[in-house]
Amino acid sequence: MKLRKQDQEFRNPRIFYADPKNVDLDRVLVVLFLWLKTNGMRPAIGGRQKKEFENVDVHFRRLASLPGVSGFAEYEDVARQWLETDVFDLVNRGRPTEAIASLRPLHLDAHKIRVAKHCRDYNFADAIYAMLEHGEGQAHRELRAYLEQGRIYQADARLDLETLAVLKLVEGVSDAHPSGEKITPHPPICRGQARVLCDDVERILSYRDIPRPVMIDYLRTILGMHLGIYTLRLSRQLAGWIRDCGSHSICRSCPVYGTKDDPFDGCPYPVSMTSDMGGDYRSRMAQLAQEDAAAQYARLGDFVKAIFSMNQLLRYARQEKITEDPFDVPALLANPTPEFEADFKAELKQIRRLNDEDESLPSEIEAILDAGLTSFDTLIELVTHVRQPHHIKYLVQMLDKLFQKNSPFGVLVQGKSRANPRRWHLGGRTLEVLVQLAVLKAKDAPDGRRFETEPILIEDLLAWVERRYGFVIAPAVTPAGRRPVSLEEHRAFRENVRAFKDRLREIGFYDDLSDAYNAQMIRPRYELRDREAR
Repeated sequence: MKLRKQDQEFRNPRIFYADPKNVDLDRVLVVLFLWLKTNGMRPAIGGRQKKEFENVDVHFRRLASLPGVSGFAEYEDVARQWLETDVFDLVNRGRPTEAIASLRPLHLDAHKIRVAKHCRDYNFADAIYAMLEHGEGQAHRELRAYLEQGRIYQADARLDLETLAVLKLVEGVSDAHPSGEKITPHPPICRGQARVLCDDVERILSYRDIPRPVMIDYLRTILGMHLGIYTLRLSRQLAGWIRDCGSHSICRSCPVYGTKDDPFDGCPYPVSMTSDMGGDYRSRMAQLAQEDAAAQYARLGDFVKAIFSMNQLLRYARQEKITEDPFDVPALLANPTPEFEADFKAELKQIRRLNDEDESLPSEIEAILDAGLTSFDTLIELVTHVRQPHHIKYLVQMLDKLFQKNSPFGVLVQGKSRANPRRWHLGGRTLEVLVQLAVLKAKDAPDGRRFETEPILIEDLLAWVERRYGFVIAPAVTPAGRRPVSLEEHRAFRENVRAFKDRLREIGFYDDLSDAYNAQMIRPRYELRDREAR
């Protein structure tokens, strides 16, 4: 069935910034760094780059000729392979069409060598920047300050070799200049998730003395995971608003803050993900994690329908000059006026005219038209029926990338056979990031918050991960989490906690010296203490 462009609009910055696609998170970070540098302003359009700008050899020769760079001529093959592997992000690697997408996201200036057609972020960077900017706190300013360290070279600067290479490569390359157009004029619908993200960014930046590539890995994991969880929460939130014909009163005065012990306590749209920590996809715990993952992904259909509903309501409210606030438009469904019904009846007529030349409509379309629904509901059902498979396909790919499926930095795994579907599973590096965050305790200081590291009990870590991110590893402590209801499930959760401890031991955070409760402590890898207390 044919639809007009305005009927099938999906991406709407007032609702959801990202355009769901199969995206590379490193490229998202490069564009995010550009937004941080321009303070959220779209850069002015410059001239088109020359074709040789996409060639690694051009940059290799220029780097080798710069003052202070040596050894490239003597070890040309090694140096070139190092640049191609650790410094540049390439597309079509090893093929005749190989080209540069961008530099690795190791510094705020990494965007200077970026080929836009190969380094597309599909507005994911917009979504993350909106969360950082509107999530309160100093996260986006602190992140920018950290990323631009070393711009002016200092002999005592603690920079790794890759970051130094990036700084040398961008010397003399023209910079972006901000225009007057704001990239993220609208705050995210779920303010609470944005606040928790900002708190996590501030926390992880307290480890600013660790190697830069490690910090970038941490940031990539945190930003991707939060945007993925935000998408799952937003799907519940918007579907709930449409179902209830109005936005939730708690959402209007969101009580969620990352500084709380239980940030999402009171949130009407909780997200819970039962996570398997073992390696056997046939175990009972793996089955529970598979069921939870399937349930979360199955709700994407409701998300697509809710997005179409919100977009149509916003269009109508804007034309009638009622409101442009996404929190207000769902209330139009509570008591629709005759004008409301007439407007969507006219919209339906225009769609039918587009299809008058067709001999017959599919039976499913005829069934929707003859179902006796209101004009608004009929329009939404039509558009959803036609466009839902397309958007679900890309939403699935988007979530897989944000959750870094089958990666040590991921929270999701999937095998190649149908017997091994998606399941929630925290990778080793993700677990490392979460522990690094959990052992930090905020202390008030004259110049703002400072963080110190303290040991934490295993049980407290399990509760912290569930309350903050929704990952249920032990029997749930939150109302939305899964609790064992049978002897088999009790056994599965017990084995899962044991596997969790084994994973912590493998990554060096836990030594099982005793069975005593108060001896099962996780000790920080990096000690952070207030300088005045030392």
